[in-house]
Amino acid sequence: MTHDMRVARLYRYPVKSLSPEPLDRLEITDDGRVVGDRVFAFRFAFVNPDNPDDWLPKTNYASLQHIPELATLSSSYDAESGTLTIDDPSGAFSISGNPRDQDVRAQFSEAMSAWYATTETFRNTRRKGGFTLVGDGIDGRHQYHDTKAGNTTMHAETSVDELAKALGLQQLDDTRFRSNIVIEGSKAWSEFGWRGSRLQIGDVSLKVIKPVQRCLATHVNPADGVRDADILGTLTGIIGQEVPQFAVSLTAVDRGGTIGLGDGVRVLG
Repeated sequence: MTHDMRVARLYRYPVKSLSPEPLDRLEITDDGRVVGDRVFAFRFAFVNPDNPDDWLPKTNYASLQHIPELATLSSSYDAESGTLTIDDPSGAFSISGNPRDQDVRAQFSEAMSAWYATTETFRNTRRKGGFTLVGDGIDGRHQYHDTKAGNTTMHAETSVDELAKALGLQQLDDTRFRSNIVIEGSKAWSEFGWRGSRLQIGDVSLKVIKPVQRCLATHVNPADGVRDADILGTLTGIIGQEVPQFAVSLTAVDRGGTIGLGDGVRVLG
């Protein structure tokens, strides 16, 4: 029932393709983006060096679709101080600082380039070379989503459960879908039926734009960076979708605002 739907988890992804930062609250901008979400990215150093902050397709960045090991790196961002932190749980490196300082930015770029050179993906690819950290953490200037719109994304816990069953798994870590909002209390796949509808979540009114088409990034286990589940084939072959889709994209209707854990979710029609 819609009156039982609530926000179960909230995430933002300070650095494109790195692990999520769980939060108690998300700030949504007037144009429907999550504050601090994908405000940094690691671009291949040989790509567009004269205009490093321009938006480009994800093939130009360190991306989970092509470098699954990225899932093992954690990131957090303090917008007030401008401090970005990236950690490798294996202990290979940990770096923290304000990338608006060019020396600090260079340190991030060097650390990520050195880490990439140790991965199996690097050893097996023809696309060598290092990375340049792009973005300054300031919302509205540079954000590196897979689409220029950079909308907020949402999925239902029950949809993850149904997909896990189709895969023959007891559970599935839903951070592999990289949604900002996870809701509980809805029927599986119900979010797909809300296309064009307005939702009220917290003090934000949002419009459901469309389902999100998925790529090989969803095959990656967030715990170990290994491709371990055929998400795309399951969505099309077992769930029965024409093209693989999971989660929906949202945009603010009138203005932005705050969404918190436990906030009710209402479908307004």
